Amino acid sequence: MRIQQVSASDMGGGAERVASDLHRAYLARGLDAWLAVGSKKGSLPNTLEIPGPPVATSGSLTARMRVRTTRARADREYIHDQLLGLEDMSFPATRELLALLPEPADVLHLHNLHGGYFDLRALPRLTAAIPTAITLHDTWLLAGHCAYSLGCERWITGCGKCPDISRPMAIPRDSSAANWRRKRDVYRRSRVFVAGPSRWVLAEAERSILADAIVRTFCIPNGIDTAVFTPGDRSAARAVLGLPSDAFIVITSAAGANPFKDYATVVRALPAIAHKLPGRNVLLVALGTESHSTDARVINVPFLSEPVQIARYLRAADIGLHMAHGENFPLSILEAQACGLPVVASAVGGIPETILPGETGLLVPEGDDAALAAAVVSLASDPARLLRMGVAAALHVRGHFGLDRMVDAYLAMYAAMLENADTPARAR
Repeated sequence: MRIQQVSASDMGGGAERVASDLHRAYLARGLDAWLAVGSKKGSLPNTLEIPGPPVATSGSLTARMRVRTTRARADREYIHDQLLGLEDMSFPATRELLALLPEPADVLHLHNLHGGYFDLRALPRLTAAIPTAITLHDTWLLAGHCAYSLGCERWITGCGKCPDISRPMAIPRDSSAANWRRKRDVYRRSRVFVAGPSRWVLAEAERSILADAIVRTFCIPNGIDTAVFTPGDRSAARAVLGLPSDAFIVITSAAGANPFKDYATVVRALPAIAHKLPGRNVLLVALGTESHSTDARVINVPFLSEPVQIARYLRAADIGLHMAHGENFPLSILEAQACGLPVVASAVGGIPETILPGETGLLVPEGDDAALAAAVVSLASDPARLLRMGVAAALHVRGHFGLDRMVDAYLAMYAAMLENADTPARAR
C-alpha cells in the first residue's frame, strides 16, 4: 500500500505534528509513504513540497503586504477573491497533487487544508480518482471561514453576518456565506472518509455541510511518543533548565497570539494561585511565547520544535494548564499527562475526552480564572493527591494515546477505505 499524506507543513503545530509523526512511523515500519506539504522546513525522507505561490500567512505586516503584492501581479483570481472576501483557494498545483509521487498512491490522506496551499475545489476530482480521507484537526471545513465557531452556530444554516471575520482563518470582509456555499457545493460532488481525534468533532461534522460527502467516519485519538514524553527526574530537569528547585511550577502552551487559546485566563489566575499558596515560590512557564512578561513569576519560552526539549520542561513542572476557547484534541494535554502531570483544562470541544476528571486532571469552565486558581490550589495543597493523579495521568496516556495505537488505527482505516472504495457518500 502506497500512502500519500497532505499537510500544510512537515513542521509546526498539532496538525502538522500528527501528519509528520504518522509519516515517520510509516517509514519506520517499511511502508511506501509520502508526505506532500505546502511548506517544507525539515528533512524527513519522502517529503515533497507542493508547487505554488508565496503565501502571506505570517511574518511582519510589511512582509505580508510584499507577498500579497507579488501574488496580485501574477494572479487575477487572487485579486478577485481578496476583493470579495473569499477564502484563498488559488493554488492550481492542487490539481496535480497525485502526480507528485513517482508512482500513483493507493490512498490519499488529507490533514488541515487551510493555511494557504490547497485548492479545496479540487476535492471532487481527487476523491473520484483515489480513496481519500480527511482528518478533522479543527472545524474550518464546516464553516464560512473560522477554525472554531466559539458558540456561534451560523455554520449550520449558512453563515453570513459573521460575528468576527478576524478570527482565524481571517477574511478581509464578510463573505462567510459565500464561502460556506462554495464549500457545500464542493462536498456535494465529493466522497470522503472522515477521521476525527475526538467524538466531539465527528458529531459536529455529522450536522454540517461536510455530511454530504462522508462515506464513513473513524474516531482516532491523537497519539504521542511515550518513549519521549515520559515521567522523569524533576530536580534534574530543573537543574538543566535553570529553574528553582523549590518552586511550585505550573506550565502551559501559550501558543503565542492564537485567539483560540486562552492564555489571558491563565495569567489572570496566577496572582490568586500565589496568594492562596503563601510561602510558596509560584512560577508559570509559558511555552511558545516570544513576548517579554513584566511579571517576574512568568517565564516565557519561545516555540520549541524538538519534542525532547518540550518533555524536559514538562518534567520540571508540577501541574499542566490548558485553557482554551476552542479546541479539539490537544497534543499538549497528552504530553503533559504522559510526563506525569495532572492537567487543569477548560471543558470545551474535545478536551473532556483527553482527561479523566478527578483521576488524571480537573476540568473547569471556559474563561473562569477563579475556578482555574481554585483547582490548582486544591491540587497543590494535597501533595499525595497530586502525586497519585500524576501517576494515573502517565498510565492513562500510555494505555490509550500512544503513537503506535494511532498508527495502527490509521492503517486499519486505510484498509477499510480500499475495501469500500466504491461505496457512495451517504445521503444527508
